[in-house]
Amino acid sequence: MKKILIVSGLSGAGKSTVIKILEDMGFFCIDNLPPALLNDFMAIVMSSSIDRIALVLDVRSAQFGDLTEAVKKLLQSYGESVTVLFLEASKEELIRRFSITRRKHPLEGKVSLSEAIDLERDLLQEIRNMSLIIDTTEMDVQSLREKVSCLLSVQRIFLIRLRSFGFKYGLPVDTDFVLDTRFMPNPYYCPDLAPLDGRDERIKSFFESHEKIAEYIQHAASMIKTAAEEYKKVGRAGITVSIGCTGGRHRSVYVAEKLAEKLSKEFEVHIEHRDVNK
Repeated sequence: MKKILIVSGLSGAGKSTVIKILEDMGFFCIDNLPPALLNDFMAIVMSSSIDRIALVLDVRSAQFGDLTEAVKKLLQSYGESVTVLFLEASKEELIRRFSITRRKHPLEGKVSLSEAIDLERDLLQEIRNMSLIIDTTEMDVQSLREKVSCLLSVQRIFLIRLRSFGFKYGLPVDTDFVLDTRFMPNPYYCPDLAPLDGRDERIKSFFESHEKIAEYIQHAASMIKTAAEEYKKVGRAGITVSIGCTGGRHRSVYVAEKLAEKLSKEFEVHIEHRDVNK
């Protein structure tokens, strides 16, 4: 079943931050979609492979159609698939935030900032009544992330990229951790094994006969897991781990594959063998 999330609420309450959080969770996000286009857009979404969609609908969209009616129709059409989040904060905190950012409230102009906040609250009251409410007055970004995750019961997707490479072809630039496997025995010097790569069963058997290699891989997996869990807490979406040997064909490929087996049980893992065919 597709998950449809409507994000609404007061300007300055954190909707832009929530959209970034939702993107990290794997949602396809659209900000400020005109209500008049909502039906056509949802028809496209429902016939696509997208299974998580988040839409920001707030007072900026109101000039292009009835905002409240648009949310009601979504709830009627898609029922339990739809969740509405409403973000708010105290007037004092919203005024403080607008003062810091020096941005203009979308309803400010003929009325003061204080009056614009009151007017916006009145305009969105009916949507608020349909929503799960998040008061961000005392929240930092991490607290908001945890609150959104809890309300949606969605595990944030954290990506671990594993890349094997050969040191003789250069160290990858875009990497967070580098593991060196050049201490391992090298199948390159075995005529029957040299043409193969680290994914071949004969190469696997060669390495599995060495107890210290399994120990090294277990320690490396534990280190990567700990780092990933801590990075996830501070809002990081993923990390890249590069595993190197001399030529990038045997040892690094084998270790990368074994790490992928261990880590894919808890994380999304993408694996790349940069130099295996060189």
